[in-house]
Amino acid sequence: MELADLYGIRLRAEALQQIDLLAGFLATRYPDDPDTRRELAGYAGSGRAAAAAGAVGEAFDRLRDLRDHADDWAGHPHHPGEPGAAEHDALVWDYAKDLVRAEAPRELDVPEAGFLLSMLRYQQREVCARAGVDASARADAHYLAGRGAMAVELGHLPAARQELERLRGLARRFAAGDA
Repeated sequence: MELADLYGIRLRAEALQQIDLLAGFLATRYPDDPDTRRELAGYAGSGRAAAAAGAVGEAFDRLRDLRDHADDWAGHPHHPGEPGAAEHDALVWDYAKDLVRAEAPRELDVPEAGFLLSMLRYQQREVCARAGVDASARADAHYLAGRGAMAVELGHLPAARQELERLRGLARRFAAGDA
């Protein structure tokens, strides 16, 4: 899968996550107005369809329509508001993982996936706990362990094994005293 494909998947996931969030909120705001509920459901449905078809611009246009309606409810205790950057990325990442899994299904060896995750965490802690390891090497350990975990989450175990080997190489470098 190309980087451009992943970026497109991320954009689609972002649109879908926000559409689902706002559509769910707005569906509860108009209990006595079936015409408005139908209109909002139409925006959400066409936005989801556009995202599924890869028409990201159209999906974001429908998202803006939903946001316009949600803005009328700003200050409501259940208004979703704008999430912080980290929370937003975590929510979008969950949607993106689902899209990647749906578009490129893989057989997942669950015991091996669990083993890889535990070994990634172990090697990460091992590097970070060593005497003489500088901040840059610790950052590399966190980065490599994160990439490996991301590969496991996407079901790409060969990529996770590759990141584990890179992490082991970093650990060996410091075990030999070649700081």
